[in-house]
Amino acid sequence: KDLQSKYTNLRLIELKRDRKRKLGLTRNISVQESKGEYVLLHLDCDDVYGPYLCDFVNVFHQIEKSQGYDILLSGQHINMANKDFLLKHGPYKNIFRGEDRNLWVRLAAENAYIPFEHIDFATRLPKTTQEKNSRAIHYTWDHLVNDFRSGATIRSFLYYEFNKDRGFSWKVKIIRLLFLLPAWFVSKFQEPLIPPPEMDVPEKFAAYRNNIKGSFNDIMKRNEEKIDVSNMSADAQKIFLL
Repeated sequence: KDLQSKYTNLRLIELKRDRKRKLGLTRNISVQESKGEYVLLHLDCDDVYGPYLCDFVNVFHQIEKSQGYDILLSGQHINMANKDFLLKHGPYKNIFRGEDRNLWVRLAAENAYIPFEHIDFATRLPKTTQEKNSRAIHYTWDHLVNDFRSGATIRSFLYYEFNKDRGFSWKVKIIRLLFLLPAWFVSKFQEPLIPPPEMDVPEKFAAYRNNIKGSFNDIMKRNEEKIDVSNMSADAQKIFLL
């Protein structure tokens, strides 16, 4: 509230606590309340960003133009899309964890989800060991329940858990295994998160993502377009021109 008086472009929207409102619905409220033609997403209050947000916007518009249609560009701790496009083809489902992936899957079915590789210029604020452990347990549970609601099976879960490098520590893997059956059971009593037919199994989305992801150079080269770096600093070029 104090910062609003100092920064005229900062607007606080206060919401009453509601256990039925998950992260996805909160994101939708922020998109609906935004006043610009485009929105930057996933700029969280526990992250510190380097001075490259405007450069990311510049990169987005070049990629959007080269694609020739509306897209959601998904970078490292930052996403961007046209507001009206997002509200029409989204919005986020009212779930806590996985609301972003659920949206990505639906946009991937329309070739409108572009995963973008660049150096991460966001730094997470430090958390205590207790906070990290509590978050790991809470997030793992929600991820599992929503994975099962999205069509994952126990068999597919076990295959990906032990045959693919998911980047999880053994501690997280043990938690996931302990939660496996309870999360599957709970998911049966919740509304299914049915993916589009084009992305009806996780393997299809994984294949799409691996095929289309790339750096600024990769994406523009694939679209046979030249990169304009005239408004990018040398440091920004190091971040985005991988």
